[in-house]
Amino acid sequence: MKKLEYYQILSFTMAEIFKLTLDSEKEILTKTVACLKNSGIAIIPTDTVYGLVCDGENEKAKQGIYLIKGRDYSKPLIGFVRDIEKAKNVAIIPERFFPFISNRWPGRHTFVFKSKVEIPFIVSKEKTIGLRIPDFDFVRNLCLHFSMIASTSANISQTKSAFRLHEINRTIIENVSIVVEGFNLSGKESAIWDMTEDIPKLIRGRILFVCSGNSCRSPMAQAITEKMIGNLRIEISSAGTDTSFLNRASQETIEVLKEVGIDITHFVSSSITEQMLAFSDLIFVMEEKHKERILQLFPQAYDKTFVLNVPDPAGGNIFHYREIRDIITDRIKNFVLTRIKK
Repeated sequence: MKKLEYYQILSFTMAEIFKLTLDSEKEILTKTVACLKNSGIAIIPTDTVYGLVCDGENEKAKQGIYLIKGRDYSKPLIGFVRDIEKAKNVAIIPERFFPFISNRWPGRHTFVFKSKVEIPFIVSKEKTIGLRIPDFDFVRNLCLHFSMIASTSANISQTKSAFRLHEINRTIIENVSIVVEGFNLSGKESAIWDMTEDIPKLIRGRILFVCSGNSCRSPMAQAITEKMIGNLRIEISSAGTDTSFLNRASQETIEVLKEVGIDITHFVSSSITEQMLAFSDLIFVMEEKHKERILQLFPQAYDKTFVLNVPDPAGGNIFHYREIRDIITDRIKNFVLTRIKK
């Protein structure tokens, strides 16, 4: 991307860089609002990664974001809104989804709804709109000054998102008006949910499988799911509620997975943590006791934790492990995959 290409459209000065602190926030907010109202583009911190933002109603600025990133025009930008009432003005939000959404907004979740409006570069050709209410005071205060803020991650398309300022490509920094340096970014991209069907379906995010020792059932589920979903934008992991230090998958588990073309020889077990549960978007457990343990540790997981009802094969022979492998495969096909957008 040549700098000149962007200036031919938007004629900006070089970016001003500001460090966000409690003392400077008000002044930086005023400057950022003025920038966006003057067709500018800014790099700002969010509760996930650094974002490129502009006034959601400014077509020239939105086009500039595509040019800066080298982004495919078929991929809509995300809309930041100040509250759910504002979201309801532009999107069709079924009432049955309100509890699910309210448990995640404000926060790191983007929801894709059927759109009520036509907004170039934000509403897709399928008439859907992706919206988010960030859990970051600076961004939410910025939203108070606009009907919607158009946003995307501050990276060249198909490259890693940045959660430190020095990770942002120089080309991007040279082609915006303001850069706001923040702090305490999670480094985790937002989860994306399709809310246009009967149940929420995960487009991008993290799935966690949980059993007791993380040596039999949950490693099987993780490996089988990874094979089934291929290169979807979903990260799969597994953990145990009672895991031994540096434990590995059982030999029987390794053998029965190898029979279906999956190698987990080097798998190392993990124990569940509060942070792991917080950043998982869907959690599938083998037994009710695992769900109870998770909710003791992280009660907020109540509406994203599901029981697969898979018995423990530990102590059984290889035939029993094959049976459990096949049960898990069936549960994934008929339950887990129904909650993933393909």
